[in-house]
Amino acid sequence: MFAATGRLARLALATTALATLATAAPAEELTGTITVWSWTAPADGLEAAVAGFNKLHPGVTVKVEDVGNPAIWDKITAGMAAGGAGLADVLNIGIDYIGNYIETFPTGLVNLSEVGADDLAAQFPSGMWASGSSADGGVYGIPYEVNTSGFFYRKDLFDQAGVDINTIATWDDLLEAGKKIKEATGAPLISMDKAATVADSAGLWQLLTNLQGSFYFNAAGEITMNGPAGLRSLEWIKKANDAGVVADIPGGWDNFMLQIKGQTNVAVIPAASWAAGVFENEAPDMAGKWGLRLPPAVEAGGLTAAISGGTYLSVAGTSPNKQAAWEFVKYAMGTLEGQQATYAGGGMFPGFKPMLESDGFVKKSAYFDAEVNKFFIDELGQNTPTVNYTTDYARALKAYTDAQTQVLLSGADPKTVLDEAAALVAGQTGRTIAN
Repeated sequence: MFAATGRLARLALATTALATLATAAPAEELTGTITVWSWTAPADGLEAAVAGFNKLHPGVTVKVEDVGNPAIWDKITAGMAAGGAGLADVLNIGIDYIGNYIETFPTGLVNLSEVGADDLAAQFPSGMWASGSSADGGVYGIPYEVNTSGFFYRKDLFDQAGVDINTIATWDDLLEAGKKIKEATGAPLISMDKAATVADSAGLWQLLTNLQGSFYFNAAGEITMNGPAGLRSLEWIKKANDAGVVADIPGGWDNFMLQIKGQTNVAVIPAASWAAGVFENEAPDMAGKWGLRLPPAVEAGGLTAAISGGTYLSVAGTSPNKQAAWEFVKYAMGTLEGQQATYAGGGMFPGFKPMLESDGFVKKSAYFDAEVNKFFIDELGQNTPTVNYTTDYARALKAYTDAQTQVLLSGADPKTVLDEAAALVAGQTGRTIAN
């Protein structure tokens, strides 16, 4: 589960040391003001951590600003491009942006390894930790929200079709089940935005590819989207589409709501772990009809876990109060006391091991009739692969979704369109296509 593993004694010592951080007197008195940029619920979580932090550092004033999402990405990017001008001290950064910032603006974020962040590495999922680090091991973000891949399914539709969810080990098993469900209930297995009207139309391919330990790029920055894993993923999507079990539903929040509320029937919704709360809050009448489990493996015995997005807390390179900014990040993300306050205030799913193991974190959900958090902890217990977004994620995403649309709407050959997409990205970026 973690970047470095050890025996129970070492983990116990590490946990004790981290707990001490939350109560020990600071080595030096910190003063001044730090500003934190975030948005809505994550900002509420960070605001909730301020009181505990101020018990340790009463001389520091923390101002948490809800900048809004997606507005925050424009603000951070503009500030980075301006040499860091106008940036907050602490920045809440998405996993799909942080690699870009690390590569494009080498001094834009503080290398937290230089202030002791490496001591926290063993307490977070290895893939998530690595995705916020540079190729040479510099740490530029501490994981805040860790989204694993949730696999939500309609119990009632599976029951009507006589399909036992426990017999589905692979996505090929799921496809066969989808055919039975469609015949018995008329409901499609899954939905996709076939015309790729929104960027997350690539979500299913990204999940399938990540379950095979791959993505658009590898750790060296080479293009891998047309490699064996990416091809296998698109071939599965084509098989499902050709079988008539993929509904063509445009992306966006409103259509997502229709599906979880059962107003637009689909048998399966692969969605990030944050969606569990959305189901409960937005579709209370569907309690007992939705189930939750780990996603199937692409190949028998393969991974049933993948990182499905997340965010980090980083310190801006131009912060005039870097030490105070780091101490706040360390308290909110790297102590049990800080994590408990942050989680209670914002509800973002954490990756911090002592938090995941704390009393009361795992409890049964009446809605799903399951211990929801236990599913996501089990996912983090697998060796989730690093997700290499790089500076060219947007280009690769557009090239892929165009290729996917050709497959879904025109029956194009997956290998041909993926090779063409990879060649396009290589031409646009100068990156090498991996052998």
